[in-house]
Amino acid sequence: MFESVEMTIVYPPALDWNLLFQRPQQLMTSFSKIPGVRAIFLNEETYKKQYHPIEKLNDDLFLVRKGVSYDHLVKGKKVLWFSSPGQYNYRDGRKFDFVVFDYLDNSADEFAIWKNYIPKCFARANLVATTARVMYEEHKNDGKPIFLCPNGADYEHFKKAQMALPKPPDFPHVEDGQKVVGFHGAMASWVDYWLITDIANLGHRVVLIGNNSLYKKQINHPNITCLPHKDYKVLPAYLAQFDVCMVPFKLTEMIRGCDPIKYYEYLSAGKPVLTTRMEEIVNKYSDVTYFIDRRNCRQMIDKALKENSPAKIIARTAVARENSWDRRALDAIKMINKVMGGGLVNEKTSQTTFR
Repeated sequence: MFESVEMTIVYPPALDWNLLFQRPQQLMTSFSKIPGVRAIFLNEETYKKQYHPIEKLNDDLFLVRKGVSYDHLVKGKKVLWFSSPGQYNYRDGRKFDFVVFDYLDNSADEFAIWKNYIPKCFARANLVATTARVMYEEHKNDGKPIFLCPNGADYEHFKKAQMALPKPPDFPHVEDGQKVVGFHGAMASWVDYWLITDIANLGHRVVLIGNNSLYKKQINHPNITCLPHKDYKVLPAYLAQFDVCMVPFKLTEMIRGCDPIKYYEYLSAGKPVLTTRMEEIVNKYSDVTYFIDRRNCRQMIDKALKENSPAKIIARTAVARENSWDRRALDAIKMINKVMGGGLVNEKTSQTTFR
């Protein structure tokens, strides 16, 4: 069994733990399950206030209000794991033994603002993780240790949607014979709303979940319902109502580096999944995905519904289980152990001293 060097991984202030339960929250949760590893998430509280300055979520996972000292929680090596380029210069006045930059999104289009920060992130880091191959290929010869760490599935949570769960009270009415095509996530500029409208024009009930203070969208169409952001705990109840799930992203340069978390959540729910031809999915999961565009959406939705079967569900859920967050976290901890070597790191030179 793998044994890690004792370490505490710190995620610096950037996100509210309770708003969108995404990669940082998932990885920190999974890190805390690994023997010898503790995880501390410094919480922004922009969405929901904590009850206490420090909240213990499990024996090795702590939610700490920004600005509150957590020195007494640190055990072993102190590791900074940051994913927003704006966090590149985060310091808390105490030494980090090792730094990981988790390179999440291709710095183009909507994220072009981060492009000038990426070299600073690499300079700070001792190790770089990338979610998608396009970023890995661009930087694999830069001389910095780098590895692919795609997004993953919280299978145990979303497998609940394989069952017939009670319909949430705000879920829209669905006519007899009408199929539900659903999406959950940020109502952002990279979502193809023209494609969504085309799908609604076919007569399907389209349900979009994710309106919040950062992303708001309303579409005036009789077959489209835009619901507010839902707490992570209740999302399976909504996914259970979907006949088909979709990731209708525009094929931009930024999306070339996208490995959507919701894709793995849909597979965990056992649902047929429609996506545009995103490189990461085309290259890895073509056998369990239906690829759509504005020309073929009728054909592919019909095909997905017609072909749905217990065998298809088994194939989808197998992919989800193989791509669990626990597996991603373990791979990352193994890489940290390999590069850190159990020794100390000088942040100024980003060189590891091996024992």
